[in-house]
Amino acid sequence: MKSFTLSLALFFLLGTSYCMAQNHTVNGEIVAFKKYPLKNIKVTSKKTNVEVLSDADGKFSIVCNKNDQLSFYGGGFHSQRIKIKGEEYLFINLIVIQEEEAYKDVVKSEHMSKDELNYCVENLLDYNQNFDQLATIYDVVQYVYPQAKVVDPSIVEAAEPGDFGATGPQIILDSRGLNSINASLYALLVVDGIVINDISGVHPIEVKTLKVLMGNEAAHWGMRGGNGVVEITTNYE
Repeated sequence: MKSFTLSLALFFLLGTSYCMAQNHTVNGEIVAFKKYPLKNIKVTSKKTNVEVLSDADGKFSIVCNKNDQLSFYGGGFHSQRIKIKGEEYLFINLIVIQEEEAYKDVVKSEHMSKDELNYCVENLLDYNQNFDQLATIYDVVQYVYPQAKVVDPSIVEAAEPGDFGATGPQIILDSRGLNSINASLYALLVVDGIVINDISGVHPIEVKTLKVLMGNEAAHWGMRGGNGVVEITTNYE
C-alpha cells in the first residue's frame, strides 16, 4: 500500500513538473508605425488557448508553451501570427489596413486615438511596414506585390543580353508574359530614383518604401516601364 501511495505521489509530482515545464511566459510590446503603442490588441496562444489584451502602453504578458504560436489581432490592422521557440520578449509592429473603414475600426476599438492615427497616416505612413523582418529584397517585393516572380535571366529565353535589368535575379510582374517571344519581360528596377540592373545588394532593413507601378502609373518611365516598375526608396535617400 505504501509502495502504491509513493508511486502515485511520484506520478503526480512528475506530471506537475512536466506541466510547469511546458508553461512559458512571454512578455512584449505591440506598436503601430514602429513606435505608437496599441491598446486592446488581442493576443492568443494556440496551444494553451490563453487570451489577453495589451494595456494602454501596448504591453502584454501571456502564458503559453515554449513552442507555440501567438496571434495578434486588432480592428483595422492586419493580423499577425508568430511562432515562438522559447522567446521571452516580443516587439510586434502591426500594420494598419490603408482603407477608410479600417481607420475607423482602429479608433472605434480604442487601439489609437483619432489624433494619433491621423498624425501617423499623414506623416509616418512609410513606417507602416515590416520589411526588416524579411530575409531578402525579393521577399519584400513579393510581400508588397504577391504576384511578382523572381527569375534567373539565364533560364528565360526572351531575355536579351545587355537589356536593362538583365544582370542578376530579376522580377517579372506580369506572369502572362513568361512565354512571350518579345525582347524583355523584366520590370524596371529603380533605387532612390536611379535605374539599376541588380537590387540584390539592397537589404530589407534599408528600405523605407517599395512601390510597384503598373500601366498608367509607370507611364512616366516611358517604354522602359512597359513591364512595370519596382521603385525602392531607402533610408539613405
